[in-house]
Amino acid sequence: MGQKLFTSGEFAKFCNTTKDTLFHYDDINLLKPAKIAPNGYRYYSANQAFLFDMIFLLKEVGLSLEEIKIYMDNRDAKTFLSMLKEKDKKIHQEIERLKRLRSLLKNTMNITLDSFNVEIDKITFTHKEEEYFIVTEGPKTPDDKAVFSAISQHVNYCNKHNFYYTFSLGEIISAEHIQDKTFQTTYFCTKINRKVNNKQLLIKPAGLYAIKYIRGSYDDLIKAYAQFVEELHNMNYNVIGALYEEDMLNYLSETDFNYYLMRIEARIL
Repeated sequence: MGQKLFTSGEFAKFCNTTKDTLFHYDDINLLKPAKIAPNGYRYYSANQAFLFDMIFLLKEVGLSLEEIKIYMDNRDAKTFLSMLKEKDKKIHQEIERLKRLRSLLKNTMNITLDSFNVEIDKITFTHKEEEYFIVTEGPKTPDDKAVFSAISQHVNYCNKHNFYYTFSLGEIISAEHIQDKTFQTTYFCTKINRKVNNKQLLIKPAGLYAIKYIRGSYDDLIKAYAQFVEELHNMNYNVIGALYEEDMLNYLSETDFNYYLMRIEARIL
């Protein structure tokens, strides 16, 4: 006794899909109709619903239609298990990538929210715990080409090694360049949330820090650093170690590059 056959419309409704999807699967030899009538009408058997379900499930775990076709032509239990293990590995990697991305978004949102409540050009003091940065050496010369090259190198390194904390980029001015009053960029830096074993890790020591928020462009930073250090000296504080700058609001949120919001910090004694 032959199986009952369904029209393409009936079968599509039964499988919760569309006739166009069935026609496409037919065209690529993934799921052929059980019968094609002389008038060109396609008919499917009930058993083919299991094949359609398998295609749906394999698509859900990330296989392409090409990969599914290869598997369906050569399927067995061992191949099935091996395929699932490989997809499980890739899904785990994607979950970890999404976790890092969500953390990146949340940290950047927090910084942006904080920017709404800061006092501009006022120095405040707070004790800070140890912090961690991935750093890349700054340019040897301050010309635009060298700066762009150093920033690109830093961003590419962080992308390659999945070092993300926020979308913000910062810079560090060494004690040497504070003393010679050039305030030349020693490092470009990206803050991370934990200590890692990496040759480009820099540890910002715990201690009492002076903090100042400034509005302006990157071109204003050298003048802002010099003024910050002078103000601290006038308040009888000595800067210990480096200066740290971090973008709060930059080109990602501001159209006017003269209206960026930046935080500068220095450990003091």
